[in-house]
Amino acid sequence: MYYSQSFDYEILTSKRYIDKDTITIDTFSINPITFQAIISNKKIDSLAYKLLPLRGKVMFFGNRNDSVIFKYHPLLIDFNKKHFIHPISLNRSFKDKQYYQSVGLSNTSESENFFKGTSLNRTGSISRGIMIGNNQDFSLNSNLNLQVSGMISPKLKILASITDDNIPIQPQGNTQQLQDFDKVFIQVLADKWKLTAGDFWTKNKEGYFIKYNKRGQGIKLENSIKNNQNTEINTENSVSVSKGKFGRNVIQGIEGNQGPYRLFGNENENFIIILSGTENVYIDGALLKRGQNNDYIIDYNTSEISFTAKNLITKDKRIIVEFQYSDKNYARSLLQSSTTFKKNNSTFYIYGYGEQDSKNQSLQQDFDLEDRLVLENIGDNIEQAIGSGIDSIGFSESSNMYQKIDSLNYEIYIYSINEEKALYQLTFSNVGQGNGNYNLKTNNALGKVFEWVAPDTIPLVGLVKNGDYSPIKRLVTPKKRQIVSFGGKTLWKKNSIKYELSSSNMDLNTFSNIDNNDNIGFAGLIKYENKNNLKEKWNLIQEYRIESISKNFKRIERFRDVEFERNWNINELFIENDQLLSSAKVKLEYLKNGLIEYGLNSFLIKNDFSGYKNDLKFKWNKNLNVKFDGSLLNSDGVYSTDFLRHKTDLFIPIGKLKIGFKDINENNKFFNADTLVNNSYRFYDWKVFIENLDSSKSKLQFFYQERYDWFKSDLLLKKATKAISPGLLVGISSKKNFNLNYSISYRMLQILDSTLTDILPENSLASRLSYNLKLLKGGLTTNSFLEIGSGLELQKEFIYIEVPAGQGIYTWNDYNENSIKELNEFEVAAFSDQAAYIRAFTPNNSYIKIYNFQYNQNLNIDFRKLANGKTYLEKFINKFYNQTAINTNKKTNYLDFETLINPLVNADNPIIEQMSNSLRNSLFFNRSSSKYSLELVNQLFANKNLLINGTDFKSTNKEQIKLRWNLNRKFMLNSQLNRELKKNSSTYMENRNFNLDNREINNRISFQPNTLFRLAFNGRYSEKRNAVEYGNETAYLQDFGFELRKSKRDKGLLNAEIHFVKINYKGESNSTIGFEMLEGLQVGQNTTWRIGFQKNMSNNIQISINYNGRKSENNKAVHNGSMQMRAFF
Repeated sequence: MYYSQSFDYEILTSKRYIDKDTITIDTFSINPITFQAIISNKKIDSLAYKLLPLRGKVMFFGNRNDSVIFKYHPLLIDFNKKHFIHPISLNRSFKDKQYYQSVGLSNTSESENFFKGTSLNRTGSISRGIMIGNNQDFSLNSNLNLQVSGMISPKLKILASITDDNIPIQPQGNTQQLQDFDKVFIQVLADKWKLTAGDFWTKNKEGYFIKYNKRGQGIKLENSIKNNQNTEINTENSVSVSKGKFGRNVIQGIEGNQGPYRLFGNENENFIIILSGTENVYIDGALLKRGQNNDYIIDYNTSEISFTAKNLITKDKRIIVEFQYSDKNYARSLLQSSTTFKKNNSTFYIYGYGEQDSKNQSLQQDFDLEDRLVLENIGDNIEQAIGSGIDSIGFSESSNMYQKIDSLNYEIYIYSINEEKALYQLTFSNVGQGNGNYNLKTNNALGKVFEWVAPDTIPLVGLVKNGDYSPIKRLVTPKKRQIVSFGGKTLWKKNSIKYELSSSNMDLNTFSNIDNNDNIGFAGLIKYENKNNLKEKWNLIQEYRIESISKNFKRIERFRDVEFERNWNINELFIENDQLLSSAKVKLEYLKNGLIEYGLNSFLIKNDFSGYKNDLKFKWNKNLNVKFDGSLLNSDGVYSTDFLRHKTDLFIPIGKLKIGFKDINENNKFFNADTLVNNSYRFYDWKVFIENLDSSKSKLQFFYQERYDWFKSDLLLKKATKAISPGLLVGISSKKNFNLNYSISYRMLQILDSTLTDILPENSLASRLSYNLKLLKGGLTTNSFLEIGSGLELQKEFIYIEVPAGQGIYTWNDYNENSIKELNEFEVAAFSDQAAYIRAFTPNNSYIKIYNFQYNQNLNIDFRKLANGKTYLEKFINKFYNQTAINTNKKTNYLDFETLINPLVNADNPIIEQMSNSLRNSLFFNRSSSKYSLELVNQLFANKNLLINGTDFKSTNKEQIKLRWNLNRKFMLNSQLNRELKKNSSTYMENRNFNLDNREINNRISFQPNTLFRLAFNGRYSEKRNAVEYGNETAYLQDFGFELRKSKRDKGLLNAEIHFVKINYKGESNSTIGFEMLEGLQVGQNTTWRIGFQKNMSNNIQISINYNGRKSENNKAVHNGSMQMRAFF
């Protein structure tokens, strides 16, 4: 299919997160000639995806889990207004340009402009369309996307982003900066106030106990009043629906596992969606930066976080992730109000915050009377909120249904497709081995299927269950959280004082009045600081602080240090009593070179804990640069503890180098009476390094690191493990044509005493290389990215969901005619009326250990810049141009470097668990000629997915010779010779396996006397043969077609085409290989046709009508059509 169209508008850019195989890019058709898919500033090979231009969709053959930028032209232009940079003959000479380049042209008419009379900047469109056919139901589609900014009056400014998408797109968390794809709002601004309606952030600017940073959807009003007497009043009030709630996960790193690590909700929800940009990630108390080039990447939709090679994850890493996640169990209101008053050196503030679930407006839970009674009677014991997972909804084709039977005094539910008996829909929960009566049997296209497992009766023991699952559901209770804080701070002379009082009201279950006596709590803080200037550049700073919290006070988000519990040895203590935290610090500061600080701290929990901690800090940066941070904690509680630790960081400049030393030592002993308990540990981690002193242009660092761990052995701590970690960092950016960044970290974990730990010895590697190189005056340019590491890989599972015909991607072919939608019966639809299903991946907790290799390479050779063109040989060489692109992402279950790093693998190697390989090499001859050109293309694509049922492998090896020949100013010949080897191999769907050899010739001759008319004749002959071991099917296709394009001033654009396809096929038609070889058609004579009409009704309104159909022997004709109207702003 060929497209030709002029453009009087800029190319559109859209960014989408690829979390499924099919993505909608635009609600209108897309010109495939100018379509580009870009990831990490590199074009994706066309074999890695399939563009569906008429439906504005793209289907990826591999699960990339990444953000992709699409650049394209929609088919929506007024063809009567054209301006060309080049003459027609020259434009037609470029083989990839079936359209004409246009100068910048703006069709604006004040008489028809929606925003006339304003100074608003606006972009976007609104569209409405219908689809209908004799093989599909009537369906509607619509889209609104509008961005507005500018002045609506001399004193009022407006900003707006409006869309009608039900599920806004979240950006992928692989960059440091995120775009707000899912932010919809209207904002009006004046000098002293700002009104926002829609999506917004609300965050406290003052306060200690009242910490929040929330995303809401509603109305927010901000106001600021200032006068000339150093007085300022700021207020903020908002009413909204909360878009998420705060969550916190503490994760202990796994040796050699860079991720992903799954994040969970507060109530152990397994599968949550993180709100983009809300996360804070810490390793060993240090805040990390998001991004592929920084410390970590996060998949917000699957709530998985992975760490880059900059941080080698080991068993010793303490990972903390704080985030907001979507919670759709109830409609949740969010009320917030704050007032801040500032005058001279004093500030006073009052904050109010309220968040409450609407218990009578459940969103994702269906409560019956029995469920509600359960919630009313459990009080705050929310772990007892369990309801029945059995629902008699009647038979449904879109769900796995069950039939109830009675057997041996048991009420049993069995999977069934009997429309009269399969009346129950069941929700199963994993209750642990031996606690249920059902087990997972299989996965089909609609989800998981469970089967009954009879219990055993054992004498003297009783009934013993043998299953992992039960038909029950976890009920989520509606909650209420309110907090009010007021406080202030005052500065005078050399003193300052800060104070705050706060009260909270937390109800864990608003359905129940039980346990409401513990809802309200209080907290208070006072802090005093004095600063005295001693002689010359010395300062003496004193700080005294007291913090008191009652046992029922509940926070919104964390307000203490990120590792507060670890610092006080209370990680395993559930705090249920009043707390008192106090400190006194004295700091002697030398303004130029350093400081020394001592602090005495106490932390008391009524009846449960008392701790006293001494802190010592030292810093000096003259000649010898030193940082020291040490502490000693003595505490009594469930255990008595002695916790001594320190950190040291020092280096000495020597010429252009600096030599440094770092160490961390912790000795933490827990005692029960005088007996050492198992919680006790000690470790010592030291590191030496040498690096260049000036790293502004280049950096070179070598380091060597060792760590020793001691664990409890009888009455002592005994050395148990040893880890050695050498590494190298290189960065060169001083040269104009060369940039290089390289890092490698290697860790060898040794077990010194296997009786003290069950950890196995392991070697871990994390390495990254990136470079850009330009040589020979730009004749050779190349860039590369390489990363090696290890981690986990999710065993994916997916289901097929039925959607209105024409809005999906897949079609269901009941190959075995059993009326059950099985996973091996879904194919990519060849025609829009068949596209009635989408495929969605469903999350699970099944991971395997893998080794990961990612490699991207681009190489361009421009022979015109390599030879002067003075001799006949040089002139001949100048006609060549070569492009090479390699992209590979491979994950193996065994560390085999030969297999792991080979980017040319296209075979199904059993040690490869997940793979996405693509290679494209294009050698051009006479590329820029207006007369003719040749292109030799070699493409390799291999994809392997790790699924819950096994693996699914696909590969394509394609060779092409392309000829473009302008016979004269009116006639052009395009010819292609193709050979394609296509393989499909599945370990769990063997009926889908094939090895197909396809040889094809395409010829197209076009007649175009002017820019308003084109007629083309297409001929295609194809021979397809499946391998003997897979069935030896053969197919011979002859395709002859006509295409017509006609445009006329004020009349619009007409596109029409008809194809006559004759197929001779030997084999089983009703099969996967049959569907593949027949291209969705039937054996014998087939006819397909398409007519499309587009017209700009005005400068802002565009209408499109499409009709297409097909007819096969012995089958009725299939007709379907669509109409769409679109308005541009």
